[in-house]
Amino acid sequence: MNTYATMIVVGISMLALGGCEDEQPAPVLPTTTEKICAHAWELASMPIEPALDLGGGIKLTDYMQMMQDCEKDDYYKFASANGQKTYVIKENLLKCSPADPDSTTGVWDLSADEKTVTMDGEKFKLILVDDNNMHIRVDSFMQNSSMTFKFRKR
Repeated sequence: MNTYATMIVVGISMLALGGCEDEQPAPVLPTTTEKICAHAWELASMPIEPALDLGGGIKLTDYMQMMQDCEKDDYYKFASANGQKTYVIKENLLKCSPADPDSTTGVWDLSADEKTVTMDGEKFKLILVDDNNMHIRVDSFMQNSSMTFKFRKR
């Protein structure tokens, strides 16, 4: 009888242990800074809420309507290395003036709570950053409106 009991215990133990697999480590998710630096970003839109009243019944709902094509095709690239956060704005195919530099640079930072992006001293609320989009908003834009810079991955 002991032999059968031992065989049953061993069999159950083997079944139980045989069902175990090596646990895969949890995937490492990118930090907010890594997400911001992962891509070049181009402006998709710059909605203004509430719309700006330009007079004569004209309302400005997207600041990009006021921009020249040579400004709309620029793109941004953010970097973070050795504790320094920098960005570069690259001119794309269209230049507003042949004398314009091919790029301009600046510094940026992310608040400890990851809710505020500061670019050259100007603060923006970080609304969204994922693999394809980044949205930052400046409040108290003209006439107490807010403007959101909606970037898309380039």
